[in-house]
Amino acid sequence: MRFREELVLNIQAPREAVWAAFQDFSSWPSWAKAIKEVSRVGSAWRFRARGQPPVDLVWVAEATERQPPEYLEFRSVPGVPHNLEISGWVRLSEAEDGGTHLELLFEGHPHYDTPLLDKVADLYASVFGEPNKLLKVTFEQFKAHLEEIHRPRELSSAVT
Repeated sequence: MRFREELVLNIQAPREAVWAAFQDFSSWPSWAKAIKEVSRVGSAWRFRARGQPPVDLVWVAEATERQPPEYLEFRSVPGVPHNLEISGWVRLSEAEDGGTHLELLFEGHPHYDTPLLDKVADLYASVFGEPNKLLKVTFEQFKAHLEEIHRPRELSSAVT
């Protein structure tokens, strides 16, 4: 089963902060409930996310084009063990309200070691909407995480 997800978010945080947080992959498990583990594999990153029981979703991706702090294109690394082939891009622009406008395109397809697991994964994904649902939830958590960090601190109104 191939999937394609396009997301658009407005995040109340500066573009440079959104760019830095997006690329801080090792911190993703601390704020994204579905991301179990992220580790470095050479110049790429390996992600393990909760997927269809009993198999986690695993992808290894690297940047193919980078234009800080505006654009990042990525794809799966060939020849590295994983069960989710991906490609896509993220684009950040400054929003009129001072925040960041994020656009994301994420495409891919799961593949497993056996045809039986592939069929089970396709059935599960068609019923429960994985991995599209996982992606939407993760980026809503990303937005909440950044907005919590960058929320304006209210000054005390008590004057003596």
